[in-house]
Amino acid sequence: LLLATTLSVQANQTTINSIEQAAMTLNSTELASLANENSGYEQALANYRLSITQNLQGLSAQANTRLDLAIKALETLTKQQPTDDEAWVLLAQVYGLKIAYQPMQAMLFGPKAEQAINQGLALNNENPRAYLVKGISAFNTPSLFGGSKSAALKALNRSIALYSQDASSTTWGNAEAYIW
Repeated sequence: LLLATTLSVQANQTTINSIEQAAMTLNSTELASLANENSGYEQALANYRLSITQNLQGLSAQANTRLDLAIKALETLTKQQPTDDEAWVLLAQVYGLKIAYQPMQAMLFGPKAEQAINQGLALNNENPRAYLVKGISAFNTPSLFGGSKSAALKALNRSIALYSQDASSTTWGNAEAYIW
């Protein structure tokens, strides 16, 4: 059982590494393939990264479609596995990106993003990706609605500190914490 669990964790991280490599090179073909070949969390991550790539390439309709697929997969996953902090954190990030693509949707997705990140942090207060997402959200949220550049910096610094200790099976986002 331990060997099977270890192999599963390695397989998941191998897939995540492939997704991250394809995203860094803006390889939309590879990201689409990874999204189609996988399910659950990995599929949602691939669709999230593909959405960013397509948006950068000026394909906003396709980017929104991929983001909607990521939302659907993550909402299903959080219902099926409500204690999966990684799914909640990625869902919060995906909701935030939805707001970036469609600012008029902020009233709908803002509270959902906040609820998702709070759930992720409640499940695992040591998740570096949770602090990354919290920092991005604080940076992009207007101060009128609770955003703060100083809160963003605090969360991002916490994220960076936690990445040095991260031993989870879903490692991604370390470079982004430094960039933000």
